[in-house]
Amino acid sequence: MYDMISGLRMVYHHRWTCGSAPQEDSALKYSIPYGDDVISFDTFANKVLFEGDMVSIPPVCDFKSELLRSLDSPIASVSLATLAKGKRDILILVEDNTRDTPLTDILPVVTDYLKASGVPASAIRFMIAHGTHRLMTDEEIRKKLGDFIVDNFTVYQHEAADANQMEDLGEIEMEGYNLPVRINRRALEADLLIGIGNIIPHSDAGFSGGAKIVQPGICDFVTTQATHRSAGFCPDIPLGMLDGNPCRAGIDAVGRVAKLAFIINVVKNCDGEVAGFFCGDYMKAHRAGVELSRKSYSVELDELADIVIVSSSPADMDYWQGIKGLTSAYFAVKQGGAVILAAPCYEGLAHNHPLYAHWLAQPTHVLVEAIQAASPHDLETDIISAVVALGSRRTLERAEVYMVSDGLSDQEIRDMGYTPTATVQEALDAALTKRPEATIGILPLGGISLPFLAKNSILKNNCGD
Repeated sequence: MYDMISGLRMVYHHRWTCGSAPQEDSALKYSIPYGDDVISFDTFANKVLFEGDMVSIPPVCDFKSELLRSLDSPIASVSLATLAKGKRDILILVEDNTRDTPLTDILPVVTDYLKASGVPASAIRFMIAHGTHRLMTDEEIRKKLGDFIVDNFTVYQHEAADANQMEDLGEIEMEGYNLPVRINRRALEADLLIGIGNIIPHSDAGFSGGAKIVQPGICDFVTTQATHRSAGFCPDIPLGMLDGNPCRAGIDAVGRVAKLAFIINVVKNCDGEVAGFFCGDYMKAHRAGVELSRKSYSVELDELADIVIVSSSPADMDYWQGIKGLTSAYFAVKQGGAVILAAPCYEGLAHNHPLYAHWLAQPTHVLVEAIQAASPHDLETDIISAVVALGSRRTLERAEVYMVSDGLSDQEIRDMGYTPTATVQEALDAALTKRPEATIGILPLGGISLPFLAKNSILKNNCGD
């Protein structure tokens, strides 16, 4: 939804309801994105503490030239041309349509670069690293990768539930627990494995990007349960956290086992433009990119708000993605406050996770006990869903939640412990009726926001502290 975001950025900021400049207590109109549309609501200017503003980072001056420079002069690695020399089976992992790396711009540059380095087109293949997400349609693949790639190269889709695609590599010891490793065998058979993705805040892994294209990207449910289960061991939501995050540690370990040789990661600015390329070693290039990502997506708060209005944008596909807006708001709302979440959820709750609704309805202690007791091999428990649902329950312990969604029924919303409302305005009026003196915060891009308190960051009260 980034094209939409770019065009609507000015809409997020308040617009006067009359021709003259408002007084401090005048009612203003605010808007947040809602899928391909916007939702507007009115409130008083003196109540609004923040509007989700992010640091304005300039885009790269020349997209193609900067990408080529990064391929030739990567971080902690020889050039991609050197790595690719003599290779006859290069597999490039790419994300699915739940992410928004500009693949149609990147991939032709990369394939032309490889061919100019002496790699025949027949040696280059692609795999869509779905993780546990649903497969894409032919139309979606063509839109995501572009006609040039689909028409000239072999494109596979990883399917986590297909045991025939997997190679069982046994277990590795990871920070006191055994991590089963099952990876798509096509990746293991390749003589050069490359991963392409973007780096944004993530509520389990800390940040996306890096080895996340391998785990969960091309692993089975067992391996993904094992790494994501560890995120549930954290006493708080590990959004934006890398050090001391066992989920990220597991992801990085699986990347090493898979021999992920090179990454091409991008960081975007708040307008959806590429602000930097981070190519090279899958650990060191990723960590360099995280620094820019943290700067790009952070929302600095002077204080928490009593009511936080948040859009799931750009994570709008379903509630597996849309919950990211809620976990973002968790870091911006006061104890005893309210969160108003606007999330279209076009495809409902989730794909491939039938127990998601069940876990979303469970109290925190039940989730924590289930996560701690679960075996990664127990697929019937769907412990990944329990971990994702834990962010919802932690938020509900802090604040009541109102939800506006066309894709979920009122009953589904109630079952999660939220209050369904037809509009953001209706929810805001209800929240203010209970809290007449409440302050308000707005997070227009909740799906990628990283809120933190300027003087005493609440992002520090996670696993490691």
